[in-house]
Amino acid sequence: MNRIEALEVDDLDVEELDSEGLPELIDVGTYMTRLPKLPDELIKGVVRVGHKMMISGASKSGKSFLLMQLAIALVEGTKWLGFQCKQSKVLYVNLEIDRNSCIHRFNDIYIALKIKRSNAHNLTVWNLRGYATPLDKLAPILIRRIAQRGYDAIIIDPIYKIITGDENKASDMGEFTNLFDMITKDTGCTVIFSHHHSKGPQGYKRAMDRASGSGVFARDPDALIDLIELNITEDLRTNHTSNETSTAWRMESSLREFNNFKPLNFWFDYPIHRVDEEDTLKKKYAAGDTRANLERSSKRNQTPLSRKSEFDQAFDINKRKDGTCVATVLSEYLGIAERTIRDRVKEFNDEYVTKKGIISRK
Repeated sequence: MNRIEALEVDDLDVEELDSEGLPELIDVGTYMTRLPKLPDELIKGVVRVGHKMMISGASKSGKSFLLMQLAIALVEGTKWLGFQCKQSKVLYVNLEIDRNSCIHRFNDIYIALKIKRSNAHNLTVWNLRGYATPLDKLAPILIRRIAQRGYDAIIIDPIYKIITGDENKASDMGEFTNLFDMITKDTGCTVIFSHHHSKGPQGYKRAMDRASGSGVFARDPDALIDLIELNITEDLRTNHTSNETSTAWRMESSLREFNNFKPLNFWFDYPIHRVDEEDTLKKKYAAGDTRANLERSSKRNQTPLSRKSEFDQAFDINKRKDGTCVATVLSEYLGIAERTIRDRVKEFNDEYVTKKGIISRK
């Protein structure tokens, strides 16, 4: 019997524990015709109820607005950037902005989305600005407060306020992320949280490598959603948005339960994010993307000053711990030939020197 023919049954959901309080060993073959029921999809094709999801992006990238928009989509059972959400009861743990500003933001987003507040009573906010506590202390309190109250999702924004240990140490972050497992296990809720990018341009990195700190952050969540800003012209902004400060973004994914979705482009028109339905952003690149650098180089003649500035920035971003940089890495980052990199070193020989493909500052 194949996966489609097999039955999903509720009575296999309870996990038996042994005398040591650990799950029993199971014989997979006994489950092939009576499969345990999968958790509901909280965000269709993205994450299930009881799992973990992280949204990463640069500081001041509008992550809080995006998470608030998600909270509203969940309680109202509408779409979030095109993804259908399960109608849910949501706890939003606000660690960053003051109570009144938080309430006003939710109101402004509701108005901008032009949707009825039919289920706003299912959105609970826990305002902890000024009361932030490390997660190992906060998690038990949170679990007690929402136990048996029917919540489907907990949104924590942002986690840097409650982080425990050294962000760059894998063992510390392993212990930290285990606390999310404790919350999901004891509450049955999906835990959704935001985290920031490391410093510098991120376009040349894979989505799962952009989050600051240990790689545990990228490996642990069941769904990783990454936001990166796109380079756009003022004309494009003026022609496709109503706000002169609007920004353009690309969303990429790394999913454990589902296929990764195609990169999604959208605009942040304060206070909401909206999908780029016209595909005007499809061919736009992010800062640090080598294709953007190649496109830029092919469209204009750089002055010696601009070449030097570009080279300095690329060197600083890609230099190793010993202060040197590999020529091939610079070549790939700038989208130019390695021979051109050697020419640049000669041009700027008052500051740079190269030996066997390794570039260093004098």
